[in-house]
Amino acid sequence: AGKTTLLLMLASLLAPDSGSIRIGGIDPEADPLAARRVLGWMPDALGAWPSLTARETIVTTARLYGIDRPDAERRAQHLLGLVGLGELADSAAKVLSRGQKQKLGLARALVHDPQVLLLDEPASGLDPEARVQLRVLLRRFAAEGRTVLISSHVLSELEEVVDDAVFLVGGAVVDAAPAQSAVRAWRVRLAGATPAR
Repeated sequence: AGKTTLLLMLASLLAPDSGSIRIGGIDPEADPLAARRVLGWMPDALGAWPSLTARETIVTTARLYGIDRPDAERRAQHLLGLVGLGELADSAAKVLSRGQKQKLGLARALVHDPQVLLLDEPASGLDPEARVQLRVLLRRFAAEGRTVLISSHVLSELEEVVDDAVFLVGGAVVDAAPAQSAVRAWRVRLAGATPAR
């Protein structure tokens, strides 16, 4: 469909063949460093340094953004707790599960406190509880005034978190409309309970 390709162009990692992109007035092709200062990029698969711990991954990323070591250490502690990896802070990235790597990828995307988050399949590999936690976090980020752009092919993962949706086919927009929350009827059945009369 072109979802990841679009995110790569927004993140200044791929040049568009034609047209132009602006993020808050910044052209990511002409000024990639300015774009990267305002963007947090979470790819579908974490390109982590496998020998580094989760904490070292966040600290190293923060240092690459010019954050001094004491602030980078504090930021790592905060972000790992935020995404639910506090207890795994000193575990090597190579031993983390797919879902834990997704959480580490989100923490890494947040390291420089970006105003725009680009998330490619952020719920991939997460268990149901972690998916709920992710939805809560993403709604919180939006409430804080951040722009959160999520790419996913699993629409059921998005319906409780999105405000607007854009559908791509072959790199072209085929539909763009405000997301509508579907009202669902739920039936709860208790094991061993007898029906009330």
